[in-house]
Amino acid sequence: MPALSTKRLAMSETIDFYFDFSSSYSYVAHKKIQALAEKFGRTVNWKPIALGAIFKAHGHAPPIGDSAKSSYIRHDVERSAAMNGLPYKWPKPFPFNSMSAARIFWYLADKDEDQALKWALAVFDASMGQGKDCSNAEVLGEIAERLGHDSEDLLEAVNRDEVKQMLKTVTSEAMEKGVFGAPTYFVDGEMFWGSDRLQQIEQRLSQDK
Repeated sequence: MPALSTKRLAMSETIDFYFDFSSSYSYVAHKKIQALAEKFGRTVNWKPIALGAIFKAHGHAPPIGDSAKSSYIRHDVERSAAMNGLPYKWPKPFPFNSMSAARIFWYLADKDEDQALKWALAVFDASMGQGKDCSNAEVLGEIAERLGHDSEDLLEAVNRDEVKQMLKTVTSEAMEKGVFGAPTYFVDGEMFWGSDRLQQIEQRLSQDK
C-alpha cells in the first residue's frame, strides 16, 4: 500500500476520491470535492487509479466515434465544467494514457502529500483546462519544472517497479471496494459514483453536523 493511502486510511473524517487523470468527469469534480471536504472539516484522500485496467476487468468500454452517447457526453462534460466554474478544452488525444501522470503522483505522495496534490491539480489544469497531452513526457516534464521538481527525476521514476506497484495496488484496492468508474468517492464507507453525486455527498456530510 502506498504511504499516502496507508497514513490517511488510519485517519478519521476522510473522503476517498478515486479518479483517473484522463476522466473528464473526474476533472469536473476535483475542485468541488476538495471544497466540500474543507467545508465539513474533512480530508480528501486523492487516489489516482488506472481506470483502463478496471474497464478491462469489467468488460467495459467508453463510447466511441460519433455515436449519440458520445456526442451527448461531450456536450455534458463541457456544460458540467462550465457549471462548476472550470475551463474545458478536450485534450488531444482523448482519452490519453494517464499512467505516467498517476505514477508520478504516487511517487511524490510517498515523499510529500502536499506536493502530490499540487501535481494532481496541475495535471488536471494542463490536460482538461488547457487541452495538453499529458501522456507526453515533455508536457509532464514542463509541469514538473513549473512546480519546482527535477523533471528527469520524476520521469525516471515512472519506470521504477516500486512506483508501478503503487498504482497497481491502489487500482486493485479500488476494484475490491466495488469501484467501476471515475470519479468514485467513499464517505464513511458509503460509495458515490459520478461528478453529479456531489450534491448527495454534501447532503450526507451535512447529516453529521
